[in-house]
This record gives sequence, structure tokens and C-alpha cells, in this order.
Amino acid sequence: MKKILYLHGLESSNVGKKVDFLKERAEVLAPKIDYQNPSLEEQLMYMVENFKPDFIIGSSMGGYVGSLLANYYGIQNLLYNPAIHSRSIEPKLDKLIAEQPNYFIDFNIVFGKNDDVIDPEVSKEILFDSEIIFDYDEVDMGHRVEFDVFVNMYNKYIDNEL
Repeated sequence: MKKILYLHGLESSNVGKKVDFLKERAEVLAPKIDYQNPSLEEQLMYMVENFKPDFIIGSSMGGYVGSLLANYYGIQNLLYNPAIHSRSIEPKLDKLIAEQPNYFIDFNIVFGKNDDVIDPEVSKEILFDSEIIFDYDEVDMGHRVEFDVFVNMYNKYIDNEL
């Protein structure tokens, strides 16, 4: 059975329909994350190194942190509205941020066209200017990821891989 690390958003939960959906399809680690914890980086790296996920799924702040972990460890990923800019807090992730782009993985990103928290146009501009390779979808949603969108994008990017 494949393993998925699920990283919730800043003001979101690590339990609910999305995690239940994932648990029906894979072994899932969905920790409750305090993004302001000074030892966050060490905790997340410990989780990845011990759980050894095949995929990282993250939303908003979890998408941003997930992108850093995916890049550092070379893990396939699915990121919903990643907070690559305009973050209300800056988690302490010095080692992960310092890592150069990993050219051997693709980033799979889902942008909400109506996201008023993390502007998708600014995100795309930053990503196009970066050296990373990414695929993206734009869907009719805001910042909060609707369950049907979550499932559809999971089926598109991950279910085919498992």
C-alpha cells in the first residue's frame, strides 16, 4: 500500500472528509501541525524520513511546506493553493528553504481561480520565474478546497500513480 503525507492548512484540521477519503486509498500520516513551532522543520523531516511517503499532499500553508519537503526529498506531490507568497506567518524552515530546485520531480498544483487569500496569478508568476517544473490546474473555487475538487485532482494526479 502506498503512503501519503497530508499537510493541512494554517487554520485547518488534520481530520475530516479529505483525510478519510485518503485513508480509504493509502496509508496516511496526517499530523496536527503548529506552523509556528520553532522545531517544525525537524519534526517534519523526522516524519518524512521515518514514514517515507510516496506522495505529499498539502493545502495552503501545508502546500507551501509540502513543496519544500517534496523538493528536498524528491517526493511526488499534489499542492492545493500553496502559500508560496503572502503568508501571514513565516514558519522556521531554514534547511528546506535553502535547498536548490530538484529537477527530477514535477510539482502538481491546483489553483482556485477565486482565491482571495493566495492570489493564483501572483503564484503562477513566481512559479514561471522559478526553475522548477510544474503542472497546474485552475478550478472554480476560492482558497478553501472543496471536497469534490480535492477528489477530482487526487484522481487525476495520484490515483493513476498508485
